[in-house]
Amino acid sequence: MIEFFLVIGLTLFMGFAATVIFDRTKISQVLILMLFGFILGPATGIIDSGEESIIISISQFMGTLALIVLLFDGGMMLDIFSVVKAIPKSTFFTFITFIITLILITLFAMFGLGWPMLHGLLLGAVVGGISSAIVIAMVDKAGVTEESKALLTIESSITDALCIIGAMVVIEVIVSSSIGIGEIGHMLLGSFLIAAFVGVLCAVIWIALSNKFGIEQYAYMLTLAMVFIVYAVAQGVDSNGGFAVFIFGLVLGNARVIAKKLKLNTDSLVSPIVRIFQEEVTFFVRTFFFVYMGLLLAPSYFTVSAVLIAVAVTVLIVLARMIGEKLSLGKDPAYAKDKPIITYMVPRGLAAAVLATLPIIYLTPIGIEIPEFQPIVFGIIVLTNVVATGGIFFFGGERPLWPRIRSGLIPYMGKSAELLFGDEIVKDSNEERETKENGGKTPKQPAKAPQKKVNGGAKKKVK
Repeated sequence: MIEFFLVIGLTLFMGFAATVIFDRTKISQVLILMLFGFILGPATGIIDSGEESIIISISQFMGTLALIVLLFDGGMMLDIFSVVKAIPKSTFFTFITFIITLILITLFAMFGLGWPMLHGLLLGAVVGGISSAIVIAMVDKAGVTEESKALLTIESSITDALCIIGAMVVIEVIVSSSIGIGEIGHMLLGSFLIAAFVGVLCAVIWIALSNKFGIEQYAYMLTLAMVFIVYAVAQGVDSNGGFAVFIFGLVLGNARVIAKKLKLNTDSLVSPIVRIFQEEVTFFVRTFFFVYMGLLLAPSYFTVSAVLIAVAVTVLIVLARMIGEKLSLGKDPAYAKDKPIITYMVPRGLAAAVLATLPIIYLTPIGIEIPEFQPIVFGIIVLTNVVATGGIFFFGGERPLWPRIRSGLIPYMGKSAELLFGDEIVKDSNEERETKENGGKTPKQPAKAPQKKVNGGAKKKVK
């Protein structure tokens, strides 16, 4: 019992230390906390994380709790106008990237690994979307614009549902071959439309109740209770509970703006105390969630073949994201500054870990085996988090590291720099370097050659 409380205390201190390290070095707290969890569990055995342990049995509960709290926090902290502006592009970007990822991974599984097409589709569906819990935590400290933050938050809230629905559809097709395209479209459309309706309706009702009864003393705890109810109601009507919670948080976070139209007073809901409590609870849940992810990483998963396949799939995930970005965002100036971070924001999380167990639950009993499916998924989870951390490390913050590294390389690369980075970047880099060499002064333009005087400088006599 004493050891249990010691671990809780050390975990919270580690969460704070990870945040400080991220602020100073841009090394993601996700990887630090996952490593800490791996050391506590699989590496040392301080915490039992074996197949029969309680750690494994509560994985679905932990994932759902983290999803609810972090999506609510993500909605609370976003500007509703940025979200409304980002919805068309983010929705298109999400679906096109998910579909391209699904296609590339399926083709690789079929022609590279010799898997049946449906097995490749299952792998693509399981790892096809980014983790909302991890993305929200990373984006919060990455220094991106409100538009990019809204884009990534909306994408992450949608892809969790896409992965779950997609994986269950493929499993159903493998087991019974009894589901049609119409049913898939109905599941997707109904899931998000009903969730949005539930989120908005519950938020308006909660604002009205709070305004009428003057809930102030326990405003945050009652609001959090309402968040859990919103999730349960949305899930109960076969829609996306996570998306409903995100919409609920978005409406509450922008309650003052909405209240002007409804003529309601919402000071008690959006007071600084509520936001402070939300930050504290989010920190607590986020810290334990990422440590818990580390507890699930069994050393036996990391075989040579599983790691190599995970590396190949991770490369395809990044490639699919690059293609999706080109097709959906193009040269939109709203996202130009953050495009590298958007490209490399590929972390997979607990949803993928939970979905990785589907073949064992549904296929193994009927004699269908997918070799090393779970180890491959866990390898992808680790590698995609490494890629996302690298993206923030090199491209995040007010002074990204990569442009400085690139400027240092350009003088030694000659003509190849223009081919690799483009003429404009090389030109800007050279001008910046010359400015620094001149003590901050703009480099002088070459002086014009003196004009030759006619007839040795003598004026012509006019006759």
